[in-house]
Amino acid sequence: MASLAATSWPKPLVLVPCLSWSTASSVFTEGVMSAAINWDDLQKQYSSDYRYSDILSKLCKIVDNPFSCGLAQIPEFAAPAKVLAEKYKSNLRYITPHEILSLTKSFGDYDVEASKSSQSVVISLALLSRILRTLTTVVSADLQEIKVKDKEAVWFMRGLMDECTHLKNFEVPIDTSLIIAICANMDAYVPKEGVSTLEEIWPGASVRYLNCGHVSAYLNHMNLFRDCILEGFRKAINKLPPPVSH
Repeated sequence: MASLAATSWPKPLVLVPCLSWSTASSVFTEGVMSAAINWDDLQKQYSSDYRYSDILSKLCKIVDNPFSCGLAQIPEFAAPAKVLAEKYKSNLRYITPHEILSLTKSFGDYDVEASKSSQSVVISLALLSRILRTLTTVVSADLQEIKVKDKEAVWFMRGLMDECTHLKNFEVPIDTSLIIAICANMDAYVPKEGVSTLEEIWPGASVRYLNCGHVSAYLNHMNLFRDCILEGFRKAINKLPPPVSH
């Protein structure tokens, strides 16, 4: 929220985003928070109201390549994701939920069980590698099944959250050198795979990475948060003229 607020301010200001990223879409469709969402109810609402399925799903856009995010690691999504990503390559940015569902359907009927068995070793090794590399929480099999069953709601959520929160959809702050972001490399609440980086969106901003998870960052690194806030204001004092007193 602080990052979004900063994009609308017409003057330089100090910004220290703590454990956030460039969009909230991955938080609610991939991160541990996604397990708290009643996807079945959202799927029913999506299917029963044409304003969601026929209007909004054609308007809101998924900013980053949807087949590069963590959802593409789910076996049922992996097969069409690989083929479609190769076929469309760079044309998968700013795609609507309606378009991605249409593309997935155009992939054709494929044997899900065969796809699972043929890719099980590759997917398992890929997931194991990610666990060892980042210690990121892997979504349970039950939740994966729910996301496949309710895929329209999942992709709609992805597009809606990108439309409303992705920093690429907003202005760049006036002076990015006054931005110091703090992120956790092992953050299971805020997945970063396949999502635009802060460095890419806000050139000149400083991004500090902690080798820990979301909760442990708050518990063990509060001093860093405070130090970065102080550092940001010191930069502003040295860089900007003092306010004129009347």
